[in-house]
Amino acid sequence: MKVRFFSIAALAIAGVVAVSSAASAQTSATNYNYVGVGVGVGDLGESDLGLAVNSKFTVGNNVSLRPGVITDLDFSDEGQTSFTLPVTYDFNPVTRDGKLLPYAGAGVAVKTGDESAVAPLLTAGVDYRVTNKVTLNGAVNWSIYEDSEVNGVIGVGYTF
Repeated sequence: MKVRFFSIAALAIAGVVAVSSAASAQTSATNYNYVGVGVGVGDLGESDLGLAVNSKFTVGNNVSLRPGVITDLDFSDEGQTSFTLPVTYDFNPVTRDGKLLPYAGAGVAVKTGDESAVAPLLTAGVDYRVTNKVTLNGAVNWSIYEDSEVNGVIGVGYTF
């Protein structure tokens, strides 16, 4: 499962980088915020599947904060919850309808549980604006701990 996820994660990051390099500076289409829930997959403590809370808060032209939480839902000492706080660059929409918006960034990851740690974080993903009030999101996170972790989030958010 993890080898397959790493392959998918690598392809997703490569795709976002390729699409993002073709995108020019941000327009007002990226000025939106959301809070949502989703599924976390990948390195999540003892599990490969968990619950995620994700969000986006625009702080300026081209820049957003995207705090998130991913948990393996095992709240014993062996469970793990990861908190992420990346700052991202939001690229122009890559579709004619302006609904598919890639982003990439870096920040800090904190994991709690049996192996608590703080580490640098790299992230990349896309938002898809279904309506003015609903945004789908997919992201890949690479937390660079002593034993690096790669996980992803697929979610849906309420846009405001």
